[in-house]
Amino acid sequence: MKSIYKISLMALMLFVAVSCEKSLSEVNIDPNNSPTAGDAQVLTSAQGFLGYIVDVDLNSRSFLWAQYYTWGIGVSIGNQERFVAQPDDYDTQWERTYSRALIDLKYLLNSESAAYRGIAKALQVYMYQGLVDHFGDIPYSNALLGEIADGSVLTPTYDEASAVYTDLIVKIDEAIADLAVASSDDVGAEDLVYGGDISKWQKFANSLKLRILMRLSEVGGQASAVQSVINAGNFISSGSDVAEIAFAGTTGDQNPMYARFEWGVGDFYFASNTTLNVLNDLDDPRIGAFYSVATTGTFENQFHGIDQGTIDDEPFTAPSSDYSGSSPQAYGNANSVVLMSDWEVWFLRAEAAARYGTSDNDATAFANAITANFSYLGVDGAADYITSLNYGDNTTLDAKLDEIAVQKWISLNGTQEDEGWIEARRFDRPASRLFTNGIWQTPPLSVLGDGVFPSAWLYPASERSLNPNAPAQRTLTDKIFWDN
Repeated sequence: MKSIYKISLMALMLFVAVSCEKSLSEVNIDPNNSPTAGDAQVLTSAQGFLGYIVDVDLNSRSFLWAQYYTWGIGVSIGNQERFVAQPDDYDTQWERTYSRALIDLKYLLNSESAAYRGIAKALQVYMYQGLVDHFGDIPYSNALLGEIADGSVLTPTYDEASAVYTDLIVKIDEAIADLAVASSDDVGAEDLVYGGDISKWQKFANSLKLRILMRLSEVGGQASAVQSVINAGNFISSGSDVAEIAFAGTTGDQNPMYARFEWGVGDFYFASNTTLNVLNDLDDPRIGAFYSVATTGTFENQFHGIDQGTIDDEPFTAPSSDYSGSSPQAYGNANSVVLMSDWEVWFLRAEAAARYGTSDNDATAFANAITANFSYLGVDGAADYITSLNYGDNTTLDAKLDEIAVQKWISLNGTQEDEGWIEARRFDRPASRLFTNGIWQTPPLSVLGDGVFPSAWLYPASERSLNPNAPAQRTLTDKIFWDN
């Protein structure tokens, strides 16, 4: 990660500068916990870990369950594809989130700068929402209090997921207030997301608040709060506003998913026919921005995927070039990690308008969302594609929400796969089992049964081993409180 390399370099420079006359106690300092680290270095560190968490721990774990990809040639079907999970599968994401990124952000809450405090609060809200959306109840109100000055709370209790969400709205309002009085002169290139542009952080915070409120749309009355945030405006609304961490593609500065795969077992995932079938049915021109074409075999120069979880039925000796893999836009060493996009926010605004009759026009916001995704991917033909969808023909709320759900799920492919899995769960409503009964395929070797799909992660083994306050283990089919 950028931040890791920058911090390591700084630690090395500090070490070299120490004279040989220094005492052992002065020299023997952990460079990863340097007492001289300031706000700038800590922000870079937090965002660096965040980028890794989002792309490796979240996106690469979710693109199978979102059915964007499936297991490929060269391996037998894996546990994740069969919906088999072990608690220790989730140790690293939990540890990196709490012990690395969130603890760095906690340090920044004491900054004298409203800019650092506002950014830190917004990113903490972002990360805590992600924890709830995967695990449900989590340590929150007395998390990150392990230092003596904070009470040495080493085994935090768990807060109910719904209570965390309620407080996240309070915290994001605090972030918005800090950012409203923050100076752009306080933060610069150490901010890997916006380069210190406070106006864009304000848009991020407002957009994140809208995301939180809309996540609750199926379980509580959010009309008034949503109306208020929409009327306040100032959202991520264009390509220049996208919250993303960029990478140069050079050694030490590569996209985290790419680096993890290429330095590990490689990218052996193929396009899932679940997604390909929808894209082909809609004649969606983005198909080539998500996937590559097969270059050999019967389906040469065509998009050729695999039914979800059926790799064991394919010829074991077939070359990977007989199938569609990920495109350069979806997988590459210089690809950004997207935290929040303009197309995601426009879809939220379309849904808010459809549900609550906000000042936005839902059809216009829906078209803006698709156009934004086409633009980011560098694909032409957005206007004709939008016309072909006939969104305006939908006369009921359920029909509109189904249309928004499918297009949002498509648009999150290749950039925000974890968000695609989360939102597909939310849109799979009692009024319309769009995904579990209509789009997603049941892997033949699934241990959950036909038409049953994961809806939560297990609590990490390390947490349940070390924290006596950890709740009883959940199952993969437990639902997060906002998921009907």
